[in-house]
Amino acid sequence: MTKENTQQKKFRILYKLEAWLEGPMFLLSIVWLYLFIIELARGLSPFQEKLVILIWILFVVEFLIKLVLSANKITYTKKNWLTILALFIPAFRAFRLLRAIRVLQLSRVATTTTFVRGLTSSKRFLSELKSAQGINPDAEMHVGVLLAYSPAITPEEMQPFLQQLVLDVQPEMTVSTGIPWSFHLVEPIALTSDRTREPSDFLGAATMRMTEGPYDIVVVVTDVTLISRKDRIEAGLASPVTYTAVISTQRLTTTSRGKPVRTLDAPSVRVNAATLLLHLLGHISGLQHMGGEKGGVMAPYSFRERRESPPGYKDQERTQLKKNVKYLPERELHGGTALEGFIFHLIMAAKHPKAVLIPLLRNWAILLPLSLPGLATAAVAPSLLLIFTAEIWDVGLNMGNRTTAFFAAASILGASFYLIKIQSLFLPRKEKNVLTEHQAIANVVIFLSILLACFGLFLMVGGLMMIIELHVFPEDLISTWPTLDKPVVGLSDKLRLAAFISTVGVTTGALAGGLEKKTVIQHLALFLDKP
Repeated sequence: MTKENTQQKKFRILYKLEAWLEGPMFLLSIVWLYLFIIELARGLSPFQEKLVILIWILFVVEFLIKLVLSANKITYTKKNWLTILALFIPAFRAFRLLRAIRVLQLSRVATTTTFVRGLTSSKRFLSELKSAQGINPDAEMHVGVLLAYSPAITPEEMQPFLQQLVLDVQPEMTVSTGIPWSFHLVEPIALTSDRTREPSDFLGAATMRMTEGPYDIVVVVTDVTLISRKDRIEAGLASPVTYTAVISTQRLTTTSRGKPVRTLDAPSVRVNAATLLLHLLGHISGLQHMGGEKGGVMAPYSFRERRESPPGYKDQERTQLKKNVKYLPERELHGGTALEGFIFHLIMAAKHPKAVLIPLLRNWAILLPLSLPGLATAAVAPSLLLIFTAEIWDVGLNMGNRTTAFFAAASILGASFYLIKIQSLFLPRKEKNVLTEHQAIANVVIFLSILLACFGLFLMVGGLMMIIELHVFPEDLISTWPTLDKPVVGLSDKLRLAAFISTVGVTTGALAGGLEKKTVIQHLALFLDKP
């Protein structure tokens, strides 16, 4: 019994060690490939030689751990014969068992060795890259349907409507994409009031349900009024970035003046709700609006009283959906370390550059400080005091360009990380063991948006300081400054001073001013402006 417990303890240690090595091994494979290219180009320095040996030892340790933990060691060895060959070749470099290797470097043997090392280096990098992308998802879609209800109704009242909505939509999505779609009604959430809400208000709850499922898409259905980023009342909005859709039944049941309010079990409400959900899922799946009736489901949405059944996707739309289907199921990172999470974010952003760039182009994040008076005031107020002090001029004008650039970059990056952390802007808002593909993309958009906002704040404060330097300070006052040993203060000196003061402004703005979280999330343009 004691021997068995000891064996189990050893395996637990090996499993933990293997999990810990996964993230660093991806980075080491990049370094390994880089060193191989350097060796081919100009040879390795003594330090790089030692680094190659160290990385090689870690690769050997990783391989032995995986071999020990494998269920069938012979099968594992056969599948990884090229990796074994790759691990043997650097041994000649590491131990220099035969001095004749120096002679062989000029022969075909060395050429073959170099080729095999190059092949295996590339194979290891691609293998680690594939591993870092998370679990390869099955070709099926799981959609969570989340009810967010106000005090005016009960979940039981909405249950038949939700069940019918799922029944109306599921067959069309399965046929049009060619893969199974499963819809799951998840635990509803109660809203504290029936006030008007924006789709971003539901993003926290939706992403939490997405990780708990985990689900590829989450559809939020609510009975409160929904407004877009441009303050228009909408029946529903979709976010191709976060794979989230929001539908408002209030908009579906509202009628013109003098007519009775529609009920949720009315045929027109049921059909138009299904049409709207198909439309939103089409946007999430990569479809764009198509004009008029020719667009079918993807025609610009409007409630139609005489609509007898939800329109299906047109042939052109189905063809596009089948092309996009391989990107629809979400990759997931389960229980990753901070390093693995960082790598997962980078890979998903590189895999979906369009999903990252479109919100950045739409949200004009660089102008966000103009919408945040607290942040702008906390940045500008101390800067206005500093510009009129002798000490700041002495420091700023005697500072080198590189030092100023370093302080500027450090302040912008530091402020960005601080604001994201203090406001818990990354998704999901609470710590979870699962990170989905589009949550990672949304986090990249959030980080880059806040980074651009801090850069915009830097430019705003710096520009204001330049105006004061050029048009407020008399030129002779600057040149006759008692402690200033520069006879002439040029434009480059003033730019450097303005940048230095702006770094202080950005830092104080982040620390003292902060962000209005709701304004920031709304400004990020994660949701489309029209259904």
